[in-house]
Amino acid sequence: MSDITKNPINRREALKRTALLLGGVVSAPTALGFLNGCSANANAEGFQLLNEGQAKLVTSVSDIIIPTTDTPGAAEVGVPTYIDDMVMNMWGEEDREQFLANLKGFEQRAKREIGTSFNDATLEQQTTFVNAEHDRVFRGNVDWDAPRPFIWQMKELTISGYFSTEVGMTQVLQYIQVPGRFDACLPFEEAGGRVWAYNM
Repeated sequence: MSDITKNPINRREALKRTALLLGGVVSAPTALGFLNGCSANANAEGFQLLNEGQAKLVTSVSDIIIPTTDTPGAAEVGVPTYIDDMVMNMWGEEDREQFLANLKGFEQRAKREIGTSFNDATLEQQTTFVNAEHDRVFRGNVDWDAPRPFIWQMKELTISGYFSTEVGMTQVLQYIQVPGRFDACLPFEEAGGRVWAYNM
């Protein structure tokens, strides 16, 4: 597994906050890997499971989900190799095969709808397609018990990977190692405009 990024945040609390960001419960394979110390690492070497084209696609999608803004994006902190590591080493064979089948289906839909392969599309085309895939899954009544499609798996893996890093926990979330008084009615803007990450 990748080296665990040094981080004072309690991993169980980080996982709970990741689930909140996803709007539901994190899948068992992802939760297991996360709690067992699987972390994104910008210095991780290569991909074990994904071929070059798949790795490029996963990298692009993860960076669309969490792009570079005033903080590093998903690819910059090592999320793509985290995803590869999780699916290869923490997921069971059935889940791994489902992920690869979902990835293939995503590629095929992209080629039909964009008119070219996802990897050859422009960033604007890629972003439009990823947003359409996201809306198809998450708009309306979400079936939380159905098998998770590729965009759902990618969102879950990207967010959990990103928030396993020091950047995610201390630059994106606000971090207080020893929380002060609790104020349940504090306006979002007065809290700094970001979700808080507490070390419990």
